[in-house]
Amino acid sequence: MSLDLYDIAMQAYFSLYGLTMTTDPDMFWSAKGIMRVPYVTAFGGATSAVGFFARMTGLGFVIMVLGRRAGTPKATFAKQALAFHVLSTKWFCDLTQVVSTRRSPSIFIPWAWKLQVFVNIVLALWGIVALGGPKKALKLD
Repeated sequence: MSLDLYDIAMQAYFSLYGLTMTTDPDMFWSAKGIMRVPYVTAFGGATSAVGFFARMTGLGFVIMVLGRRAGTPKATFAKQALAFHVLSTKWFCDLTQVVSTRRSPSIFIPWAWKLQVFVNIVLALWGIVALGGPKKALKLD
């Protein structure tokens, strides 16, 4: 559970997600896309509101990784990744509730959000361990 391994894994995680969201989110993440995410009908072009924000999210992730590649220290990058996983968990938890209360033909949808919550928690815990514990993870550099 070293910081080196967490650093490499998070660079891959944010790079892949960032590149797929920036280039063509519909091709990768829509119901008809490569990942076949049934709860996303379409993002649309970069000029649509949803398409714009999907691409901006992807761009933010790409910039995070480019910062790391340009010299941001591992611990700082790990704290950024940790912040994402901790802070986005509430939104994903909220989505499990919203999706679970809808009359949905797909059991995959609530299950997918619950899996995302679980993955966020695991990646956050991994980040805390990789940084040397909660005190070091919260320490401002």
